[in-house]
Amino acid sequence: MEKNAHFSTKKQLHKNDVVPPPPPPPPPCHCNILTSMLVTLLCVAAIFVLWPGEPDVKLTQLSVRRVKATAVFTLSVTVKVRNGDVYWMDLKEVDVGMKYRGRKLGHVESGRWHVRGWGWCHVYGDLEFSGLPPVDVVHLIEDMKKGSALFHAVAEVSGQLGLFGYRSPIVFKAVRACDVLVNTKNSTIVHQHCIRKD
Repeated sequence: MEKNAHFSTKKQLHKNDVVPPPPPPPPPCHCNILTSMLVTLLCVAAIFVLWPGEPDVKLTQLSVRRVKATAVFTLSVTVKVRNGDVYWMDLKEVDVGMKYRGRKLGHVESGRWHVRGWGWCHVYGDLEFSGLPPVDVVHLIEDMKKGSALFHAVAEVSGQLGLFGYRSPIVFKAVRACDVLVNTKNSTIVHQHCIRKD
């Protein structure tokens, strides 16, 4: 009887030693995925806002005048420089080269302009030119009488970027080549087509 009782107790202990199955895994948490997506979107937005770009350059006004009854002419050029970034800009040089009927007239140069972040400024300059071939002088006078003249301009803007009190050592340069149709009666730009040049 004692042996049977002992055997029965040993068998009962063996049943109690069976390891229960592991609990089921917890359901996946979507919080981590949403957090990762939000962080990624914020990083992309920060790069888009903080990545420096070139300023937008366009001619807003151009007037041409003849100096009395001579073959000397004066061009007055107004260039708008718009900054589309958070950085401010110190423009070291604004250079506009002008052509008429393929002939170089000269350059309008100006510098030391400051443009705040997301701001703009107008740059003014005058150019006096002479030495055009007689046939081009006749064409220009006729265009002025008709009230419209077509010029070709190459605008170059260079300077440095900055944020708060820090100035970047990198110098940027933006170049635009434009065909400009001018109303010679009121000095306004009727139409201009610009392309970016490296």
